[in-house]
Amino acid sequence: MTGDKGDRTTPEPERLTGRNAGMQSSQSQGQPPQAQTVVRSQPPAITVTPDSVPVVTVSPAAVEPAPVSAPPADPRDVTGLIAELGLTADDSAEPTALVPPERLREVAQALKERGFMLMDSVGVDYLAYNQPRPKRFAVLHNIYHPHYHRRVFLRVWLDEGETLDSLYPVWKAANYLEREVYDLMGVEFAGHPDLRKVLTPDDLEGHPLRKDFPLGETPTLFRDGRFLDPAAFRAGVTGQQSGLTGYRGELRRGRGEDRLPPVMPEGGPK
Repeated sequence: MTGDKGDRTTPEPERLTGRNAGMQSSQSQGQPPQAQTVVRSQPPAITVTPDSVPVVTVSPAAVEPAPVSAPPADPRDVTGLIAELGLTADDSAEPTALVPPERLREVAQALKERGFMLMDSVGVDYLAYNQPRPKRFAVLHNIYHPHYHRRVFLRVWLDEGETLDSLYPVWKAANYLEREVYDLMGVEFAGHPDLRKVLTPDDLEGHPLRKDFPLGETPTLFRDGRFLDPAAFRAGVTGQQSGLTGYRGELRRGRGEDRLPPVMPEGGPK
């Protein structure tokens, strides 16, 4: 009973069998203990030798060189942008898109949503140009992206007396830019909040940058009563004569070194 009870209480991994069981009986009769072998029920160890690792041999002929990737596209290229906006690229030295007048504000709003800003606006008169153009006038808006350094010009063709939508509702920078084009070229911008002259006198008739603007010269009257004669001024600048303006153009031809230019009186002009 005692031996059976001991067998029940012994954990399974330490149970003795065979010869070891007889040794245990002799130990219980007072015999000296002998070496015991304990067999534990553990999972067998798995040894992976280098020979068991699969080796894949690839012949040199089967190795193909990696394809050479194409160089990255120029981030400043706006060809795709022009096509995305449904516009036609103009034949110009700078990237330029032809914009119908009725679509100008729509295109400008789309560019603003993409991060572009208005840098400049100019007017051009092609009256005396040596090649035919669709219309006499053109307004060019210089649009620029400050982060990606992308630039595109928007060209709009106009006839005499044809108005163009103002870009002031899109970019507030169009305020003075469009006023200058109106003053010097005579293009009117619909929707501009304050369309008036910005450079020339209010009583000046015509627009100085038009090709048909009459060229002439009139004396310039100063507040102190002096006036500037255009012929004398031009002669002094070119060095043909000494002039009457204080400009020493004759110094360019090696004459008049003994003369000094006029000095501004203390406190400014009287």
